[in-house]
Amino acid sequence: MMPGVTIWRCTGCNAALFPERLLCPHCHGARFENERVHEATVEEISVIRHMLGQENWQPRRIANVRVTDDLCMTVGLLDESGPGARIVLFQEGEAPYGRAK
Repeated sequence: MMPGVTIWRCTGCNAALFPERLLCPHCHGARFENERVHEATVEEISVIRHMLGQENWQPRRIANVRVTDDLCMTVGLLDESGPGARIVLFQEGEAPYGRAK
């Protein structure tokens, strides 16, 4: 797993975005620079208990996390961190994950 998660910043208005977009939803710019973020704060937790078409599915925790002042994202949560916890971020393929520091 790669440390940090790639986000994109609009070069026109500096908005942070995830996932990557073709146009900025704030200024409609089409130029972005990517950067890596390594920490976030857990805002909310949920559990995915069922997945259609999957056998032997095990419940998985996901979290809405605040990465920057203007960006929240959903990540797979690999531990028992709760709201308010500071977590480290990492990426497996394109999927973002987090766990306690």
